[in-house]
Amino acid sequence: MPLGDRLRVFDRYASLVDVRLRNPRWVIEHLTAASLQGAGSRGNSQFVEDEGIEPRFRARLSDYRGSGYDRGHMAPASNHKASQQAMDATFTLSNTCPQVGEGFNRDYWARFERWVQSCTKQYDDVWVVTGPLYLPRPVAPGAKDWVMQHPMLGQAPHLMAVPTHFFKLILAEKKETGGKKSTVAAAAFVMPNCPIAESDPMTAYAVPLSALEEAAGLVFFPKLIGDAERGTVDAAALLWQARGRKALLQGGEKHQPVLLEGPVSRNALPPAKGKAAAGRPTTPIGHMCDSVSCVLPAKEFWKTTKTVKNPRSSKSLGA
Repeated sequence: MPLGDRLRVFDRYASLVDVRLRNPRWVIEHLTAASLQGAGSRGNSQFVEDEGIEPRFRARLSDYRGSGYDRGHMAPASNHKASQQAMDATFTLSNTCPQVGEGFNRDYWARFERWVQSCTKQYDDVWVVTGPLYLPRPVAPGAKDWVMQHPMLGQAPHLMAVPTHFFKLILAEKKETGGKKSTVAAAAFVMPNCPIAESDPMTAYAVPLSALEEAAGLVFFPKLIGDAERGTVDAAALLWQARGRKALLQGGEKHQPVLLEGPVSRNALPPAKGKAAAGRPTTPIGHMCDSVSCVLPAKEFWKTTKTVKNPRSSKSLGA
């Protein structure tokens, strides 16, 4: 039987590596307010190849060298300060993808990652799934034919793909006391791997969970998110997406972000009444933006801490 993708489990995150494209398919991590604290420092970490994957199938440091792309973390280093070992593990190339630096990895995407961290202030447990997407585009406006175009790094046949987009799926839970059910919320976002205007509202990049699942070929948290729950989150996502896109147009922004648009789940079921059918989730799930302010932190958010410069200004670059 052929052997393909590799599941790699590290101190604080897990990564499923697509050995054909030399990128993770997804990276999952669990965040709490406490887990974001610690003495781990990215200044003491170095990017390394994943020795748990055969050399001919793993991402190499040389693939990035001179490419102009950043080695973009999927599980951010700043999420794993609990120990230096946990911090170091995030610098394994099985946790990185080629990302545009200026305007994206070092700017808009970094602010987005900080927003995800802020969700731990309102929720006890935050699960985050991050990964690359390779999305086609119409051959011409309005055309029914599609074409896939994205750069490849390295030397053939050992090539690493440069993703066209990146996604994050956030699932958060707030535990209640007194026998009350937990409060659960979810949200999916997809952003293009290119410079994004500082003023773009993050809600413009909200997408229906069902559309992300179809594009990524993944089903997220199936034991918790059923058809009814997915339908609820999808409906809210489309509303938030519409608001974000409207704000872009009102602000004179001509750039129309490449978004995943999709209908509310076609197979959505009505909320269960009485005893739930076997295998049906029973915890109501709302959209994150209905309970958390979906506004990114300031562009230079690191200046509000002891850090005096952008921590990823040069270290992420494949020098």
